[in-house]
Amino acid sequence: MDVVDSLLIFGGDAVRWVCAALATLFGSVWGGLDALLNPLLSPLLAVLNPVCTAIGDVTYAIVRTLPVWVGLTLLSVLAGIAMLVIFRYMSNQTGITRAKDQISANLLAIKLYRDELRVMFRSQWGVLCGVAKLQRYVLTPVLIMLLPMMLGLAQMGMRHQWRPLQPGERTLMKVRFDAEHAVAGQIKLEPSPGLHVEVGPVPGGGELVWRIRGNEPGRHTLRFRVDGTVVEKELVVGDSFERVSAVRPGAAWASQLLHPGESRLPAGSPVASIEILYPAVDSWVYGADYWVLYFFVVSMASALLLKPLFRVTF
Repeated sequence: MDVVDSLLIFGGDAVRWVCAALATLFGSVWGGLDALLNPLLSPLLAVLNPVCTAIGDVTYAIVRTLPVWVGLTLLSVLAGIAMLVIFRYMSNQTGITRAKDQISANLLAIKLYRDELRVMFRSQWGVLCGVAKLQRYVLTPVLIMLLPMMLGLAQMGMRHQWRPLQPGERTLMKVRFDAEHAVAGQIKLEPSPGLHVEVGPVPGGGELVWRIRGNEPGRHTLRFRVDGTVVEKELVVGDSFERVSAVRPGAAWASQLLHPGESRLPAGSPVASIEILYPAVDSWVYGADYWVLYFFVVSMASALLLKPLFRVTF
């Protein structure tokens, strides 16, 4: 038993070491990638997000007459059709067909000439080359579609991930800072008809936290006075299906991509981000986290079903 216990302990330590090493490696890779992409994507998203939000508002104004799940289904089908059209004209359809034929021919050769080692190895190499070509032809349009798809999903997330704060409902609001010079005595939240402050601000961990309660329904602008400057954050109160911006982001491109509803905070601002912990939308179809799964299932199913109609090969 001592040997078994020692092996289990050694195995557990080895697994933890490998996990820690992988986490460090991926963290370093992501840090380098983030530093490389942020100067390019941060100003680009600052321009694209307001345009995409306006398009999203118009789109959801059209579908809001339908039940929410019907509107999500319709948008998912349209997204599947859009992906088909983009894939059709951005991919090398002839190359994809040839790569698939190459794979099929070499697989057939492997089955027919299993006793001929030279032919078998050549056919296996042909399968690998065909798969590599197919991946190259497929990944090119996928990478082209990646940013538009992420922009569209972010717009949908502001409607399906969170819901407005209802009158009388409590939640937390957090203001995070880049430096420790901003403390509770140096920040002031101006009164707003949209909320009632119950507790706060409470400092800790480089942020200030308020416990607030929703008040008058509507879209309200909260104003924070920080070191002589004014920083704003949108608050949505009501019980209808509305666009909700949970975070006003800083200059980081990933945060801007996930929270496109409000402009990024000004450069040099002591405030890094402002977050309101809105309640999650409660639904097994169009609610928090489930809407993403529903969207991808419906859009992919639509693309597969309509593939012959648009004469697309992938």
